[in-house]
Amino acid sequence: MGKNNSDHFAELRLSMEAESGELLRAFVREASLVEGVPAATASLIAGDAEQIWRILCQSSAGQERATALLSSSKREVRVRILLDGHSRFSAILLSLGAQLRREAGVSYRERGVDGWEIALHRGIEIARQAAGADEQPAEVSAPTEEVRIDAPRQSDSAAIARCFLAVYGHNYIHREVFSPRRYWRKVESGELIPMVSRDARGEVIGHVALEREPGAMVAERGEAVVLPTYRGRHLLERMTERLTEEAVKLGLVGIYAEPVTTHTFSQRNDERAGMPTTAILLGAAPETLHSKDLPVPTAGQRQSLLLTFRFLQPSGDYEIVAPQEYRDVISATYGRLGVSVSPLDGRTPKESRSMTSIAVNDGGYGRIRFETIGSNAAIELAQAMSDVDGLGARAVQLSAHIGDPGLPLLVEAARACGFFFCGLAPAFSDVGDLLLMQRLSEPLDIGALQLFTDQTKELAAFIEQDRQWTTSRR
Repeated sequence: MGKNNSDHFAELRLSMEAESGELLRAFVREASLVEGVPAATASLIAGDAEQIWRILCQSSAGQERATALLSSSKREVRVRILLDGHSRFSAILLSLGAQLRREAGVSYRERGVDGWEIALHRGIEIARQAAGADEQPAEVSAPTEEVRIDAPRQSDSAAIARCFLAVYGHNYIHREVFSPRRYWRKVESGELIPMVSRDARGEVIGHVALEREPGAMVAERGEAVVLPTYRGRHLLERMTERLTEEAVKLGLVGIYAEPVTTHTFSQRNDERAGMPTTAILLGAAPETLHSKDLPVPTAGQRQSLLLTFRFLQPSGDYEIVAPQEYRDVISATYGRLGVSVSPLDGRTPKESRSMTSIAVNDGGYGRIRFETIGSNAAIELAQAMSDVDGLGARAVQLSAHIGDPGLPLLVEAARACGFFFCGLAPAFSDVGDLLLMQRLSEPLDIGALQLFTDQTKELAAFIEQDRQWTTSRR
């Protein structure tokens, strides 16, 4: 994701195949709804995009990739399709306008030496009228009544489960949401601090919660869902604001989230909530982790998550032992969190033996934590890698304290074993912040991830560069 002149735009990259038309249609419609475009307009512009796409694919060899961008203003919604192949598409551009329904606009211009930019647009008020004259989609009657935000009652547990079932099916990673008894037990214990959105009848239509481990000073904002007919009304942002107020009352140091990269709706909420991306967790979840009503541009590979974070209390200057290779990117990440850092040189571990822990979850994501980095770090890492591989890990995260004097030694050993930079996990330990690295055991196309902010894209580019470097040295 990124910005055009004054508006955010949603972005999708896809292959030039007619079968991708349905993916494009779903993307345009859902992204339009998130921008607050009326459902009637969203359905119309989505249909326009799919129709034009199928025409364009008739002149494609099927191996190219194109980019679709969506933006909106108060007056119109616009879809731009960027593609290469000047001569192949020149002959059909003049006829595109005749393929669209009334009140739709299309324009095109040359893009670079060998490309075109095709723009489709619809006026929002005009599109409402056009939808009334044509077949009116069922979503046009989407509710417009006032929605209120409050804490759920125990009697809401079943309704919350139905919301997750409607959006994710049975594939949602937090299984407790489907068990009213287990869900409410976590609320009563203080592990879960939820907020819900309600329609005019008091029915639950959205949910988000803070998850907090006992004694932890940070909490995860997760378990977020909004029913499709209520998207585009900033309900996720409103629930997050209420949760932030609760977190401050509890004296928490910070809030983090792990938004998916199959779409950018949650990422957009984190950007508005002042939660920059501090890490990208490649392959952290099974391929099945996605909303069942949205396109999956990363199909065929394990799903990746972002780590976003916000400090809730003022933070002073940090002293970090940053490896030279990562010093600039670490300093930039802290800067976005409002923290100034002073890098220290570190090379000699204080201890001779390392203290580590390992874990592998049901989704095949392994974790190796160095609580203390000793002079035997390379040997300890090799043993930990063997252990998590034996437990079925398909992707592995390595973490260590950013202030440990042995960190450069561990990073050197980790890069030699195929680990690459992943990011930072602020306040994730009683001792302080963690440096994160990763190793993958199967292919993953980082270019297929849907990323919202320029900052996240820059971090992804750095991670990919480091991954390529470590791969070439093995």
